[in-house]
Amino acid sequence: MPSLAEVLQSRPYPGRGVLAARTAGGGRCLAYFLTGRSPASREREIAVLADGDVAVRSTSQEGPADALRHYVAGARRGDVVVVGNGSQVVPIAEALANGADPLTAASPHSYEPDGPIFTPRIWISTTTAPGAPVLVGYATRSDRGGAADRVIWAPGELSPRHGILMSTYDASAAHVRTARLPQDFHTDASSPDELLVEMFGALDPDLRVAALALDPDDFADSLEIVS
Repeated sequence: MPSLAEVLQSRPYPGRGVLAARTAGGGRCLAYFLTGRSPASREREIAVLADGDVAVRSTSQEGPADALRHYVAGARRGDVVVVGNGSQVVPIAEALANGADPLTAASPHSYEPDGPIFTPRIWISTTTAPGAPVLVGYATRSDRGGAADRVIWAPGELSPRHGILMSTYDASAAHVRTARLPQDFHTDASSPDELLVEMFGALDPDLRVAALALDPDDFADSLEIVS
C-alpha cells in the first residue's frame, strides 16, 4: 500500500482533499487540505469560528467573501462530524445529525459551478459512537449532459496505519483533472498533529495553502491547523 506522501506526490495538484485514518495506536483522525494556483486561492487560511465550526476564509480584508473559496470545512452537529470542501458541509452534518440517511443528506448538493473544471464536492464523515464507520461522499459532473453523479462510499473498517483519501483533482496544475475514486494509503502518524505534518509536508510548497486534522471523538480540543 502506498504511503500518504506517495499518494499526494502522485497527484501534483490535488486541489482539495479529505482524509480519514487510523493512527499507529488505533486512534481516529479526519483531515482536510487545500491547495491553490491563483493568488486569490492562495490568500486563504483555516480558522475556528465563534460557534466552533472550522472555516476557510480570506487573509485579505478586501472584497466580499467568495462562496467557492470561503466556506465551513469542518463541523460537528450532535455526534456527527463532517469535513469537506464547501457549502455542503454544514447542511450534511445537520441532516445526518437529524437522522437522514447519507444519500438523502447529500442529494441537494452538486458539483461546483466553476466550468470548465466543475470541481467535485467532497466530504467525509463519522460519528462519535464507538466503532462508527467512515463515509466518503462526493458529487461529480457526469458525462451525460452535465447531471450530477453522487456517490456515498462506506469503506470497511480501517486498521491501524491505514487511511482513505479523496481529492478533487488527481493530475497537475497545468492539466487539471477531476478525481473519480478514493485511494487507500499507509501512515505512521500516531496523532492528528503528526498526520497533519505528514500530509502538509507532502504537498507542493508552491501550491499548498492550509490544512486541518482532528480526532472526531474530541473535535475541539484535538483540532490542529496549519496555514
